[in-house]
Amino acid sequence: MRQGFNVRPPVGRDAVLEAVMESLRRPGGHGAVVVADAGTGKSSLATAVAGKLKGRVEVHRIHTSSSLSTVPYGALAPLISDLDPRETDSPLAVMRSLMGRLFPDARYEPATAPLLIVDDADSLDEASGDLVMQLVASGRIRVLLLTRRIAGLPAGLSNLVWEGVLSRHDLPPLTEAQVHELCVQVLDGPVLTSTSTDLARVSGGNPMLVLALLAETVRAESLVFRHGVWLLHEQMLPPEGRLGDLLRAQMSGLSTEERDALEIIALAEPLPAAAAFSLGLHRAVDSLTEAKLVVLSGDPVRLLQLKHPLYGDVVRRLVPAARSARLRRRLLTVSDPGADAGENLLRWVSWSLDCGADVPDSSLVAAAYRANNLFDSSSAFRLASAVKDPAYAMAARVQAARARFQDGKPEAARELIDGVSAAAADLTTLKMAILIRVELFRLQQTDDGGLSAIAADWLAGVDRIEESAGENAGSELAADILSSRRGGRLLDLTGRILEGRFGSAEEELRTILAAGLRAHDDEAVLIAKTLLAEILTETGRLQAAYSLSQDAVTMLDLGGHRFMAYYQFVLYRHLTVLLWLGKWDEIHSTIQIGVSGVFGALVHVAGVVDLTKAVTHLRTNDTKEAMVRLSAAVEGLRTSDSEGLLTLALGLGAFVAASSAQPILAEELLADADSRKPRGAATYRLLAKGYETAARSILSPERQAAKTLSELADEAENAGFVSVELELRFLSLSLGDMEGLNRLQKIAEDFEGPQASVLGRFARAILDDDADELLLMGSDPVEPGWERLAGQCTAAAHRIAKARGDHALLQRVQRVLSKQRGGTGSRTKAGIPLLTRRERDVAALVMQGYRNAEIAERLFLSVRTVEGHIYRTFEKLGISKREELKQELLARDGSA
Repeated sequence: MRQGFNVRPPVGRDAVLEAVMESLRRPGGHGAVVVADAGTGKSSLATAVAGKLKGRVEVHRIHTSSSLSTVPYGALAPLISDLDPRETDSPLAVMRSLMGRLFPDARYEPATAPLLIVDDADSLDEASGDLVMQLVASGRIRVLLLTRRIAGLPAGLSNLVWEGVLSRHDLPPLTEAQVHELCVQVLDGPVLTSTSTDLARVSGGNPMLVLALLAETVRAESLVFRHGVWLLHEQMLPPEGRLGDLLRAQMSGLSTEERDALEIIALAEPLPAAAAFSLGLHRAVDSLTEAKLVVLSGDPVRLLQLKHPLYGDVVRRLVPAARSARLRRRLLTVSDPGADAGENLLRWVSWSLDCGADVPDSSLVAAAYRANNLFDSSSAFRLASAVKDPAYAMAARVQAARARFQDGKPEAARELIDGVSAAAADLTTLKMAILIRVELFRLQQTDDGGLSAIAADWLAGVDRIEESAGENAGSELAADILSSRRGGRLLDLTGRILEGRFGSAEEELRTILAAGLRAHDDEAVLIAKTLLAEILTETGRLQAAYSLSQDAVTMLDLGGHRFMAYYQFVLYRHLTVLLWLGKWDEIHSTIQIGVSGVFGALVHVAGVVDLTKAVTHLRTNDTKEAMVRLSAAVEGLRTSDSEGLLTLALGLGAFVAASSAQPILAEELLADADSRKPRGAATYRLLAKGYETAARSILSPERQAAKTLSELADEAENAGFVSVELELRFLSLSLGDMEGLNRLQKIAEDFEGPQASVLGRFARAILDDDADELLLMGSDPVEPGWERLAGQCTAAAHRIAKARGDHALLQRVQRVLSKQRGGTGSRTKAGIPLLTRRERDVAALVMQGYRNAEIAERLFLSVRTVEGHIYRTFEKLGISKREELKQELLARDGSA
């Protein structure tokens, strides 16, 4: 097992560190105060400060504590160890001893004034505080105070803050990006983005808790190193060991009333504030809020809950069963939190079961549904399994099946759900059973009729329920039946789009969308907009697609847990639009929508998230980071891949690895892709083939690869997959195939977005022999990711200049080539692309008059490989005949 756990300088604290250093660079009589919660990195920051000042000034560090706060000069004891015990109550004697330690040569230089660092300065005793204040005021020392709150400092020191003598610096929690950086640094390897995001959320960005979580999850083997990537493969956070000790230490010292309040809130959270206040816990709640153990929401119905999920887990484990039951009965004397289906339903029902209380089966089913929405599969299965009333048995089976599916047990889910859609007596149970069948299909994509067959079962179930209701069907049921029929039609359209049969789907979707809007059927509107955005993206109408998918994401966000089942479905399609439009800044914020505070939610979209980040890095020319993210994406998709994107990620990874001179990795990824049955949308199965073909072409250059890519692009054209066709033709161009330029130009005329625009410019310039435009595109970064074709631009300009005999243009080409080269030696002195060793070998034999078959025999290559080398050599040199080869090479600085 790999465990670096070498924490380097504090992550995410560079700006604060520099600001503190600026304050401490002032002469004696000044200093800084760092204010932050426990565990946010105050001590690490102080250590970094001491390291920067080492050798320049003397640094002395003292530590305080609550036990020393009542002992006069207790904090200064390490600095006054030579003081006669009989003089410890003499301020003058203490000052004399302290000065002797700080200034052994009795010299006071403002520029070299020593620095005194005080940890936990809010526990500094008054006597020590006064002495430190006097030394600062006299200009003899600098001071760095670390505290949780300014109000806790001795009065003299807090006054220095208000007067500006000591500058104040706050340490905010780490952002998700900074937690990711910390995880990578500590674990010494790539980390799945969803893993670091989950750790950031559950820790609140507290570095101490992040480090404890890393240690504990590695120890418990829920955080594992797999195929070169660290990831949480289980949704568990063990509150034991170091983590449990840290949290228990934070909760120690609470009064009996405060502990009662903390335990009640943890066991019932979120707890209505009115209930806590009815129990007379006002002061305790105030204290817990001030200590940042509890937070109070600002909603109309004010709710109390633990600040971090970790706190709740620890508290609940510490409360004995008998005490838990007593606390529950106490709470019931003032209110019944389980009387409604509020935010605290899940916790209240679970708590009631733990105490052996009777819970209505309707509440068990509702709580299981809630647990599944929170990705708490174990709780959902437990609650569903506790249902006994036959009237709720079918609904309970659905929630149990959903829990098993989310827990990575599809066969168990299939067994539980079998027959439910044919026997469900209500529309809600029917729909949820259908949605689980959809997820099972998307996971395994079997040939049993697909989504259209599942949609037909849904519609048949709706007909059966409507017939059963007969004349007793009221207006509400009638509206629900219409909504369910819209759902069935949308599912059928989803299957057709998945198979690439767009046909009349767009028109049907617009009809359903209009009906859904009229009926205020939010669910139908959400799905219809998402599917319409998908079709518009595939056909190049990106602005309209963006508008629709942005609406869907907003609905997802506002719908909260109601639409959580559609989170990945909507997210993936919106991210695709953002990538095509190059909206990099929106991508990160979009990933967070809908799962804020829900631990484990991101594990289901982990691969999608990192695949998106990989493409972002590719488009912004950071190939190294793109490869790291692709490796993470592959591991995330191995864990959860309902969209069937794994083969696409493997193909793209192979292409990037091959392009980055990592042939072994590329071969491994290709072998992995070959071993898997293609899944997912027809569009991306086709694109995956394109990336695999391009990767193989780089690993073993053959002219056949260009032909295969061209055939794949033609297949995309015939199927109407415009966006896929554009990417495939881009791939062909980057490998030197110019035969699809006319079609590329035509696509670019209608396809929106920056990439299509630039490709259209490139195609027009080549077709028009516009050397000036080609040189401009070859020398300037006209679009992120353009470096893949910049060399083709200058090569084409070189061919044009050579054909014209334009020496001035040739000189301009050579200047651009020199700029592209950037001193890397990737081209010859004359500016012509440098041939590889094998290309030189083949070229030498061509010049000697050998035929391709003879060259293949001499070099132990296939004839096709020889043809590929010759083709690439001609492309690099801008020639088309074997007879031109010797003349061209000899003319280029004798490179032949």
